[in-house]
Amino acid sequence: MHISKLVSCVTVMSVIAGSAAGQSFNIEWGSLDSSPPATYGGEGLAGVWNTFDSMPAFQRFPLVGLDGSPIAVDIMNIGFDVIESSNIPGTSGGDEALLDDCFTSFNDPVDGCLFMRFVEPGEYRVIMYAITPDDETLLSRLRIDQNTEDPEMVGGAWSGAHEIGITYMTQIATVGVDGRLDIHSGLPGANTRSVLNGIQVIAVADLCEPDLNMDGQLDFFDISAFLSAYANMDPVADFNNDSSFDFFDISAFLTAYSAGCP
Repeated sequence: MHISKLVSCVTVMSVIAGSAAGQSFNIEWGSLDSSPPATYGGEGLAGVWNTFDSMPAFQRFPLVGLDGSPIAVDIMNIGFDVIESSNIPGTSGGDEALLDDCFTSFNDPVDGCLFMRFVEPGEYRVIMYAITPDDETLLSRLRIDQNTEDPEMVGGAWSGAHEIGITYMTQIATVGVDGRLDIHSGLPGANTRSVLNGIQVIAVADLCEPDLNMDGQLDFFDISAFLSAYANMDPVADFNNDSSFDFFDISAFLTAYSAGCP
């Protein structure tokens, strides 16, 4: 379908979407006085950011949700060694607060691992940020245990905006009855550097699927976000979940957009 026809089909169908709740949460590392503001959503949902200026291995740390209230989930680090900071030219505001710090693993002998417990069973969109503040050539190998998708390499030079494969990756994770969500940066025994700037965990059940910019309403900006994601083969545009990008994804997006959100 031609882009202009897609836009004309959906611009007339703007509806209000419900806001996300559940166990969605944001996490980042760095100075406590430079945490992203709660109005900053990155590529996910705006809300309070759990910011850690230290996370010693094998210790459990409680988390808060997007509204700042405590949730049942806690987190433990194994394999990340140090929090590093360096200025990325061109970043500002929430992007600067998130990306100019990173949790670094030297993959000796294990990779950087974060283990979360007591996550409510269900599907979650997990966004992992991994741009290295002082080395635009470094790629970090990111993976999630609770899915079957392959690891993804992320890293590069800041262009002025978030880019899939450069600043972040996103995959869907299915949390089982054990409540575990485990994510990794690096490769065990690789003896190389890998990083993680932050993560966002978003309960899919609480999302309005066609609200791609996650601002609580359906409008032209979601159409634009879909077109951009589709052109870049971003997984969020794979609306029929068949790991390909074709007319059926456009059709599924149009159907979801037309149906609106609760």
